[in-house]
Amino acid sequence: MDPVVRFVKQNSAELNSGNKTFEDIYRIVFRNEGNVMAETSSGFDIIKYTYGEVKSRIEKLAPVIAGLASDSFIGLWGENCVEWMILFWAILKSGNKPYLINLMQPAEATNDNLRTLCCNTVIYIGKAPSLDAKLVSFGEIDAAPAADVKEGGPFGNEIALSTSGTTLRRKICIYSGREISEQILNCDRIIEMNPDIKEFYHGSLKMLMFLPLYHIFGLEASYLWFAFGNITFVFLQSMAPDVLLHTIRRHEVTHIFGVPLLWHTIEKTLKRRLASYDEKTVSKLKKGLALSLKLQTISPKLGRKAAARLLREVRSELFGDSVLFCITGGSYIRSSALELINALGYPLYNGYGMSELGITSVELSRSVKQRINGSIGKPFDSIEYRLSDDGCLSVRGSSVCKRVIVDGEETPSDEWFDTGDIMHIGKDGCYYIDGRRSDLVFGDDGENLNPDIAERAFSLSNADSFTVLGDENNEKLMLVVRIPKTLLLIQKQRLEEEIRLCNGSLPPAYRVRRVAYTYDPLTDGGSIKVSRAFVRKGIANGSIKLFDSMESASAQTCEASEEIFRAVREVFSSVLEVPEESIDPNAHFMNDLGGSSLDYFTLISEIDKRFGITMKFEDGDFSYTLNDFAEKAEEILKKL
Repeated sequence: MDPVVRFVKQNSAELNSGNKTFEDIYRIVFRNEGNVMAETSSGFDIIKYTYGEVKSRIEKLAPVIAGLASDSFIGLWGENCVEWMILFWAILKSGNKPYLINLMQPAEATNDNLRTLCCNTVIYIGKAPSLDAKLVSFGEIDAAPAADVKEGGPFGNEIALSTSGTTLRRKICIYSGREISEQILNCDRIIEMNPDIKEFYHGSLKMLMFLPLYHIFGLEASYLWFAFGNITFVFLQSMAPDVLLHTIRRHEVTHIFGVPLLWHTIEKTLKRRLASYDEKTVSKLKKGLALSLKLQTISPKLGRKAAARLLREVRSELFGDSVLFCITGGSYIRSSALELINALGYPLYNGYGMSELGITSVELSRSVKQRINGSIGKPFDSIEYRLSDDGCLSVRGSSVCKRVIVDGEETPSDEWFDTGDIMHIGKDGCYYIDGRRSDLVFGDDGENLNPDIAERAFSLSNADSFTVLGDENNEKLMLVVRIPKTLLLIQKQRLEEEIRLCNGSLPPAYRVRRVAYTYDPLTDGGSIKVSRAFVRKGIANGSIKLFDSMESASAQTCEASEEIFRAVREVFSSVLEVPEESIDPNAHFMNDLGGSSLDYFTLISEIDKRFGITMKFEDGDFSYTLNDFAEKAEEILKKL
């Protein structure tokens, strides 16, 4: 038997025969202390942490945390890092329960969740958040004198996380160790169905920690599944595109799990690059992609090796040759993106799950044709799927979350959870997502229109994000496009032409009747995908301002003078090391532009030097966008 298969089966048998608690998972995960658990970069050095080293720090911190609270929820605030994993387990080992705080949610929502969970303490990594709780830094706990460890003491057996924000209702999902164990135990069957998921490169299997650990996709699929197999996790220093790609190549990452935004961005980047190539180069690349898919159809492994040779130049600028297995999930992914990534020789599989359900299925076929079709596969062993008469999916199973708190009140759990997703079953027995029931548009001719069908037709290279939804009367389809203020005339013309061509490719009933532009975000910040519910609410209350043309949108400029705006943009460009024209004036410095906290303070220092001023941010009222900084700089200058 393959050593990896044997190792996972032994762990699964042990977990299955126990009580299926977080304590059981912890014991299994940290049993092989010599294996490398994590890697990160620091300058020219690669820093490695073994499972044993991480376990020692968990054991040291747990009794200190036990002194803060007992059998309570404790907030865990921090970006993906080794310290986050240490805190996750240390809180559980202390007899408490971690609440995995979504850093992208507004503070008001987080404070509501803290009150709902009676969570009085938040342990944070990095900069202290502004929250209504006792705030304790990781450094403070780490530096505390070692406390006595009570052998056999209580071990927490619940975790809480908030939903990803695609509806306007506030939900907290509380998972027990049993439900998480049932999700982990699906890995046996996954490996059987597709052994490629356990492939090594140069003797290692390394998962890129791209997805936030406070989301169910990142926690379950990226971390817990693979921690069970004692593999290595690679952490990013920032989300900047160049850092992302450099990290993948330098650390020889083998597995990348991401939301469609990642894969759509790669597709968009390649299309932009193609626009700068000569006709001969473009033709050669397209032939290489087509041949790669054809060869993969005949023999997956030989086809991927051929892709590595045929498309070496493109691959060397993307992930290199180490990436062997990828999964996308969280929302709809365009078939064109699935086709491109797979054609490049990076097997990309489509999965499905929700905060309330965990990860419930993934397409596992080794056939490239099957992967490109967009199937989400068949339900895992711990899950059952059922379609209603109108095609809406309901889910039940031992791994589904049994405790959900909605708007502050715990709701009884039905046997079947109604996902609201409309699906159909293909001839292959796999499930395919068609849209969401709540998004249906009731056409004025009486026909029900699924906006997802229209949205999938659009591929817009110069848009930040977009969505198709019903107009104010929910009778006609409308395309809402978020654009950067820095679009050049030629880019605007290209965007308009793309919209025209994409819309024209649709059947008449599904063509959008209005195109509206905005500079405002189409998500609430806590979501990893565009929320139509959020967009509808924003349009209604005016927080998302729409313009019927890019010309009228461009007229809405920053309140700061053009001279100050240009100077601040130069500083942004210098600090971030990106072209000035690529900086959206309304983009968040860290969340959208990839700046780190160190970059942020460098930015403030450089702006202060440039204008001879001192920027002060009181009461947590920070600036994060180019427009914000320009307006604040002008405000200070006027007072001098």
